[in-house]
Amino acid sequence: MASAAYKKKREYLLSNENLYKTSLYLAWPVIIQLLLQVSVGTIDMKMVGTVGVDAISAVGTSRNIIMILMVLVIAISTGTTAMVARFVGKDDHEGASIAAGQAFMLSLLLSAFIVPVGLLTNEFSLRVLGVTDEVLVYAIQYMEVFFLAVPFFLLHFMARSIFQGAGDTKTPLYIDIMMNIINVIGNYIFIFGMFGLPAFGVAGAAMGTALSRVISVMVAWGALLSGKFDVKVRWKDMFKPVWKASKQIVTIGVPSGLQGLSRNATTFIMFAVLARTLDAEYAIPAFVIGTNLNQYALMPGLAVGTAAATLSGMNLGAKQYDRAEASGRATAILGAGIMLGISLILVVFSGPFINFFLDAPNPDVVRIGTIFLLIVGISEPFHAVAIIFSRTMQGAGYTKKPFYITFYSWVIIRVSVAILLGLVFGMDSTGVWIAISATNLISGIWAYSLFRRGDWKSVKIYGVS
Repeated sequence: MASAAYKKKREYLLSNENLYKTSLYLAWPVIIQLLLQVSVGTIDMKMVGTVGVDAISAVGTSRNIIMILMVLVIAISTGTTAMVARFVGKDDHEGASIAAGQAFMLSLLLSAFIVPVGLLTNEFSLRVLGVTDEVLVYAIQYMEVFFLAVPFFLLHFMARSIFQGAGDTKTPLYIDIMMNIINVIGNYIFIFGMFGLPAFGVAGAAMGTALSRVISVMVAWGALLSGKFDVKVRWKDMFKPVWKASKQIVTIGVPSGLQGLSRNATTFIMFAVLARTLDAEYAIPAFVIGTNLNQYALMPGLAVGTAAATLSGMNLGAKQYDRAEASGRATAILGAGIMLGISLILVVFSGPFINFFLDAPNPDVVRIGTIFLLIVGISEPFHAVAIIFSRTMQGAGYTKKPFYITFYSWVIIRVSVAILLGLVFGMDSTGVWIAISATNLISGIWAYSLFRRGDWKSVKIYGVS
């Protein structure tokens, strides 16, 4: 029996006339949640930075390799969010439980693949990037700990997607606040050594993060099983395969996973290109720091994209097609404005922000990092449009063509332009930054064109239509 609070919230999300207000209602907890996540990453990087610039490069490089494998979880989470949102829009609690339960089962299966692959290929991947021997040692230590904890990372991410697909963005925020506090405390203890534990250095950053995910998974899935929240997951749905539902989750999600893989593989290649420029010694830490700072602009855009996916799926589940399209436009405008504003702040205060990460002043890293923030910041509104219109279409289960946009604009165009400008024409890191900015512009215009066509509104979901 649905609670009065659930009914009231569902009605609000499906009928409130002010779509900007509705979008912010869903997005603000996610914005705080993701900013907390980035802040913890910043704190981690600052702690690791006490070891030296090599340690910063090791963690930044490791995280990009990790994300190439971790984007596989996007395939499950995107399909799950789309299906849960549709079922909630239809007011079908049993269907939502089945979708959530299949996501749990698929996460375990995916972990069984990621863990051994990650452990066996980490050194090879690092050497492909051309890292120095000093960076290699630190990076392997970090990655070995991380990959052992992969199942908990996936299950945490999946629980968050289930809550958000149901329109509940506050519960995962509260869980993440708890998780991030544990993360910071754990990292401090493991990196520097406390309570009789040795100082693990760079590996300690991965240990604290892993511990926080273990605890968050127990809390999040306990909440989903309790029946006290918008989605009640039944035990039997977590371990009994429903092949049609699982297949659709995968069918919807695989293009989104490939889209994420394209983004992260491109970033991986950017590291490899930068490693071969004349200013590589300073460009790589500048890229790591600049990318970390740029997350403060990117994460609100991703949060608004989460709202866009939820509103799209719920409105289509309730057969409100015009409202689904209107919500996509409203969220895109909102996200572009937020990302532009934060990007401007990062450029104005780039020097102090970059220096915060460094154990000693380094004018070359600051100079190159400032150029990165300026050139990339110009294109952030278009980046927001690409993200949010893609998420709107993904929330409907329309994922193949958004993947094509990312693949061609990032993997083909971005890599080609970066090599051409950075290496062939000798523009070094500045050429790479221009390539990133130009392809943000291209992908934004292309995503808007695809959204306007409206084909995404006709996707059929198992058990809904």
